[in-house]
Amino acid sequence: MIRVLSDLHWGHKASLIKDSDSLQSLVSKADTVIFNGDTLEQIYEDSPSHIGRPLPSIRDLQQKIDSWNTKAVFITGNHDPDISNAHYCELNDGQILITHGDAIFDSIAPWSQHSDILKQSVANGVQQLSKDNQPSFYHYLQIFKNASKEQHALVKDYDPTMWGKFQIFLRQAWPPTRILKVLDSWKKAPSNAVELVERFGFSPEFLIIGHTHKPDISTCGTTTVLNSGSFLPWPGATSIDISESGIEVKEIIRNGSQFIAGKTVYRRAIDIDLESLRISIDTQKTAAKPAYQFSA
Repeated sequence: MIRVLSDLHWGHKASLIKDSDSLQSLVSKADTVIFNGDTLEQIYEDSPSHIGRPLPSIRDLQQKIDSWNTKAVFITGNHDPDISNAHYCELNDGQILITHGDAIFDSIAPWSQHSDILKQSVANGVQQLSKDNQPSFYHYLQIFKNASKEQHALVKDYDPTMWGKFQIFLRQAWPPTRILKVLDSWKKAPSNAVELVERFGFSPEFLIIGHTHKPDISTCGTTTVLNSGSFLPWPGATSIDISESGIEVKEIIRNGSQFIAGKTVYRRAIDIDLESLRISIDTQKTAAKPAYQFSA
């Protein structure tokens, strides 16, 4: 069974995940777990406040997952654009497409205080890419990873004190119109996601995304868009389980020190070849940033 999770944001003060052991029940029960973007926080990883108290690392997480005899596939997000070299993956010859979703908005995060900067960076990248007569979906997604890295450089050092946390709260809550942008993004995300992949010749029956943090199941034309939510206090997270007999979406709940898959909120029976999983990567960088690491 393949389990898809997204937006753990491990390392962010608001993330519900405080240690990798809390993921054991979720991860160890799958043969493969696809972490669909924003798994770790890379924004503050080089900040002075983390000298001597480093943020969670991809290497440590991989080693823990290896010890559970599970394969981990890491898809890039806008908070962890360098976590791997994989921007999307497919099953059943494209019937199922999995990508983080940061490219469904031309400013990546319309609710962000840096949305204008992100939008300009993306526009510059698109202009450069347009010189290629047949740009690939992979290289289009790379534009958004590059823009995210530029934005990371603008973020101030993380202040772990109460004053620092209060400042972050103020930035998140201001201006008051920010919540309206979030709600608008939730509304547009499914159709934007379908329009994005169709632009590059994909016509998936199931499109799995994250990014907006809202668990959602929507139908746009012939495509069912599944959003797995996030591991933040609200509005919640789901696991998307892919087996040989179909797709099942389950609520993720906290049971003591462990996150577990709870009740099923969606199920669709289809035949799936789990061996058909294809991870799209840049082969020139694979050795430096593998999409997954596994030790039997």
